[in-house]
Amino acid sequence: MVRARLEAHLVGLGVSFLTVWLMLLTEPRMAIHWDEGYTLGREEALRDWFGALRDPARFAANWKPRPLADELVQRPSRWLPPRPDQLDSRQKLLFDHDVLAWFWPFAREEPHGHPPFYALLGLTGDLLAPSWRELSRARLGPILLFGLTAGAIFSFLATRWGKWAAALGSGSWVFQPNLFAHGHYAAYDGVLSSLWVLSVIAFISAVEQEPGLGSRRARLAFSVAFGIILGCAAATKLTGWFLPLPFLAWAVLYRSRQGFITLGVGVIIAAVVVFALQPPWWSEPVMGLLRFLESNLSRGTTIPIKIQFLGTSYDTPKQSLPWYNTLVWTLFVTPVGFLVLGAAGIWAAVRNWRNERLGILLTGHWTFLMMLRALPHTPGHDGVRLFLPAFGLLALLGGLGAHRLLERFGRWAKVAIAAALAEGVISVAVMMPVPLSYFSPIVGGLPGAAKLGMEPTYYWDALGQEARRFLAENTTPGKTFVFRGWATSWLYLRRTGELPRQVAPIDGDSPQWVVLQNRPGAFSDADRALVAEGRPAYTLKKLGVDLIWIFPFSELERVTAPQRP
Repeated sequence: MVRARLEAHLVGLGVSFLTVWLMLLTEPRMAIHWDEGYTLGREEALRDWFGALRDPARFAANWKPRPLADELVQRPSRWLPPRPDQLDSRQKLLFDHDVLAWFWPFAREEPHGHPPFYALLGLTGDLLAPSWRELSRARLGPILLFGLTAGAIFSFLATRWGKWAAALGSGSWVFQPNLFAHGHYAAYDGVLSSLWVLSVIAFISAVEQEPGLGSRRARLAFSVAFGIILGCAAATKLTGWFLPLPFLAWAVLYRSRQGFITLGVGVIIAAVVVFALQPPWWSEPVMGLLRFLESNLSRGTTIPIKIQFLGTSYDTPKQSLPWYNTLVWTLFVTPVGFLVLGAAGIWAAVRNWRNERLGILLTGHWTFLMMLRALPHTPGHDGVRLFLPAFGLLALLGGLGAHRLLERFGRWAKVAIAAALAEGVISVAVMMPVPLSYFSPIVGGLPGAAKLGMEPTYYWDALGQEARRFLAENTTPGKTFVFRGWATSWLYLRRTGELPRQVAPIDGDSPQWVVLQNRPGAFSDADRALVAEGRPAYTLKKLGVDLIWIFPFSELERVTAPQRP
């Protein structure tokens, strides 16, 4: 038994290493997306603050806020940059409200509602790979966490259900196209998904320990790890604050004394972690918490975002997607083999719920996430991004499904598992470098989903090297180009030379090109007219479906000009 566990852990380390290697190998092909520019800006602010702590006097003497044209953080007009005399001591840097508001744009009014753990994780790239370009450095921390999770899934499942189940579970994690894509990005959803899965693994590892001195120590270690993971999840997104609820429901269902103890210890540790990771809360914990909650619970009035779902446009969260939207999305974007084995795992857990305690915990978490995003007036934009952790739970459930299949069909089950893994690998390979545009063969892939009225793309992740090269080589000096939808990612690309220096409206208003992504839910009337009647100079396609258009600006003027009688 000990030897088998050691072997599972060693193979898990290998899985982690191979996953990180694969992610780093493919990272340069993944274009910067909508939210990553904001992440880079917030990490710049944190980097400045940590640098100021090392030598406050020198930092204050040389302090100059970045020009607006190079600022990647959205700064409300009421946010004034701190004066040098506010920065010349650690006391001021740690407790001055205005200073912390400037350098810690997190857990505040929108658009800065998310807490800071994902950005702090991104700074690990500064320590481990300081010579890399800024975007790759910021992505390194999330990639390492994603790879660690892949190995943890393998070790966890291998010690319970065998190597084939473990291979299916970790493969379903790595080669689910949406998880694969978000696992690269310097943002919050891939990070939260990793933390959610790791929390389940740590919780069960703590609860399952047998009585004994060594086991008590292991139980305590896993309980502490569980609490730290809970705290990091809560310090990443508001969704992470709901993470304890499925554990509580499971402990109540099975009357698990150790489950209650583990959860209680974990929540206490998590509260300490959340507080420790947010210096702006140190001097105003109550107001900081209230500001965070108000910001995140009022998004219907601050950041409404439109989405097209099955041919209908919804202005979320003011308008609600149909109650079944998460089920449809799961069916549409999960490779068939992973979907079938995940469903088999759910069936096995529910059918034998009295004895399948782990399966019920996994099913409970998956169901909770599906229902949470399906609630009325819940933000429903961006495909599956806002309930992405559910696909991590489905990967673990796929391990259970594979285990049950092996028990019943033996060798033939191995063939089915190998086929599912091959499908996942092929799905990612075919869709690179835009795996977020993946749709299942069940709906005819990306072309079939587009015909059904789903959005082919939403995150500007299709603005790859070829499209950027077109703009760089074909923009006349002195002319600008305009994106239909603004993100500070464009300023980062301008800074690195991947886009021309002239970007409208920051650098004047003489546009030569209009850049539009195929996100029909967010189209204005002018965008629809441009797609219907305009003649693009450049189009990026995937499997025959348009993802990015670059139109001459004259085409926009032509299709929107008043009709003459």
